[in-house]
Amino acid sequence: MTLRKLFRKSDFTATALALAVFFAAIVPLANATAPITVSQRNRSFNPDILTIPVGGVVHIVNDDRVTHHVYVDSPTMKFDSGEQPVGTTVDLEFDHAGTFRVLCAIHPTMHLLVTAK
Repeated sequence: MTLRKLFRKSDFTATALALAVFFAAIVPLANATAPITVSQRNRSFNPDILTIPVGGVVHIVNDDRVTHHVYVDSPTMKFDSGEQPVGTTVDLEFDHAGTFRVLCAIHPTMHLLVTAK
C-alpha cells in the first residue's frame, strides 16, 4: 500500500496547518530570547547603546588585546564579572525594565547603555 492510499489529502492539510501553528508560536519566542553580542575592543563597547526586551541577554565578548571588566550597579541590578581576560565572554540577563549603565572598572571611559523594555 502506498502512502497516498494510507493518508487522505485532508490528513496532510491538517498536519501542515498544525505544524504552521506550532512554528508560528515557537519562532517569536526564540527570537525574543536570542542574545545580542557586544564587543569589547579598543577600550569601548560596540555597540554602546542597546534596547532589548525585558528578560533579554547581552553577550559581551572581550575580543581586545587587553583585560577588561564588566559591571552594573543599579537599584534593580548588580553584576560584577571581575577581570575578564582576552577571549572570554560574559552574559548579562536584564530581567527588570529600565535603563542600565554597563561599565568597565579597568577602563572608566567604556560605557554601554542598555534599555530593557
